[in-house]
Amino acid sequence: MKRRMLLVMILVVLVLVPATSASLSTSRASQSKFALGLNLGTNTGLGFQYRANRDFDFIGNLGLNNFGVDYLSFDLAANYKIAEFSIEKADFDVTMGVGGFVGIPLNKGGVKLSALVPFGVVYHFNEVPIDTYIRIAPGLRILKEGVVDLGLGFSGYIGALWRFN
Repeated sequence: MKRRMLLVMILVVLVLVPATSASLSTSRASQSKFALGLNLGTNTGLGFQYRANRDFDFIGNLGLNNFGVDYLSFDLAANYKIAEFSIEKADFDVTMGVGGFVGIPLNKGGVKLSALVPFGVVYHFNEVPIDTYIRIAPGLRILKEGVVDLGLGFSGYIGALWRFN
């Protein structure tokens, strides 16, 4: 059942997102404020972004924790561009943010809660409205299985976002 839910989310993204993508003929795709896509990693599922300006955005993920079906996971972070670099003609942004993670049990167990500090490297395609990225997010675990349990946590994922208006 839960695998069907993940499959339905993926199909919805693959069908709807390209239909509303940023128009390359009227604006640069990299300047579009909204993006939606897929993440693979500790929070596998739907990724999204709202860009306030070129150097600041909000990023988030909604999916299944650690490729499993025990937790519905959500994380959200305020994200800042802290550097940029180029490899030949490809331009990359280096980002850092601060945010949080919540894991809601689908079967048994308690809520998970962590504070995160995501670091990422992002590549913006200029020809098509797609961003690809890799992020790692060390953090502080606050709740584990619904019980206060302070400790270190870690998230990591790769993904791609499709920009749309």
